[in-house]
Amino acid sequence: MWVANPLGSVRKLPRDLRFLFWSLFLWSFGYGLYNYIWPLFLRELNADPSQVGLVYSIGFVALAASMIPGGILANKYELRTLLVIGWAMSLPAPLLYYYAKTWTDVLPGIILLQASGFNIPAFNAYIAGASERNRTGSNFGVVWASAPLGFVFSPAIGGLLLAWFSIRGIFLLSFGLFTISTVVLFWMRTQPSSPKDARAYRLEVPKSLPEATLLLFLTGTAVAFSIATPFVPLFFHDVLILSPSTIQGLGSIQALGQTAFAILLGRRADVRSRGETMALGLVVSATGLAGIVLTRNPLFAFPLVFLFGSSRASSYIAYSILAIIRSGATRAGQYGFYLTLENSGLIVGSYLGGVLYSIGPGTGFLVSIVLFLLMALIAGVTSFKVKDSSDASLAGKSQAVVVVK
Repeated sequence: MWVANPLGSVRKLPRDLRFLFWSLFLWSFGYGLYNYIWPLFLRELNADPSQVGLVYSIGFVALAASMIPGGILANKYELRTLLVIGWAMSLPAPLLYYYAKTWTDVLPGIILLQASGFNIPAFNAYIAGASERNRTGSNFGVVWASAPLGFVFSPAIGGLLLAWFSIRGIFLLSFGLFTISTVVLFWMRTQPSSPKDARAYRLEVPKSLPEATLLLFLTGTAVAFSIATPFVPLFFHDVLILSPSTIQGLGSIQALGQTAFAILLGRRADVRSRGETMALGLVVSATGLAGIVLTRNPLFAFPLVFLFGSSRASSYIAYSILAIIRSGATRAGQYGFYLTLENSGLIVGSYLGGVLYSIGPGTGFLVSIVLFLLMALIAGVTSFKVKDSSDASLAGKSQAVVVVK
């Protein structure tokens, strides 16, 4: 199993995807050094829960606004270049946090950090273009799992560093890791746009009920995820009375769950029903979040937050479906539109989560649980089956048969 041999799945990746894996790992490691206690940092800068949610929402606005332009750029320009530009855009963010005096001072940093995600369509298109057809789901799962894998170690290490440094010192270390991760990208081979994609500027909007269902799933899951995730650390601090270093340790456990489920569910999606696999991930996540709210016990929080880590694994499977769902779709056009709507869900969810947390620490979590289960039901009755074609390719020539049960 992947959990027993964490490097085995990475070794099976194509060469360029291994470099992409390690680049994202290093970036996520730097991000994870501070991200899990970042809401506490915002509170130190005199932000109340609704303002914490507002900060996250503003960042997600920048991310959402970048998706459609990012999809157009991924169709027209060489993909590795776009990845490098996006990585480099994130470099100033931790430095801006370092000098912040009030919560409004972090806004330029989070806007720049999130806007750097314009290259997510290029990122997904690069994975699709470098993958063998029968390993699309697992390759998406493994490469995307590098992000939570970085979070497995970094929050705990960040918690230890808090004994010697303030969080502002950790921001400087994050800047160094962001820089190294950017350099790693230069070892990847270039992946130019196809002539067909370069001439295409249209948005790949849903044209069938199954495609609309996938869009609803991505958006609804994003709302549920962002209602809860920014406020889990505050819940641990305010309700369970845990220290920042312990909260960092719980962040590592959550990231371990996210990594394990991304890999395991990605593999399952390659051989079993993709819809049922996505539903399974959300049910596990809802179970973990419900346990955190109901038990309110620090000891139980560790295994339960591991289960909650499965919340994003289902979305990674959905990204792999976007690569093959429609014959004739451009390589990145699907991602631009679908990810815009998904990130709009993050905007709504994070702001709503702040309002609900102000009403009661567990209120937003209950709403999130209901949404997770509703999206699981939608995914569970949808089966995504790909029909192989002799001239199929991930560039858009394949035929995809999507059946709603």
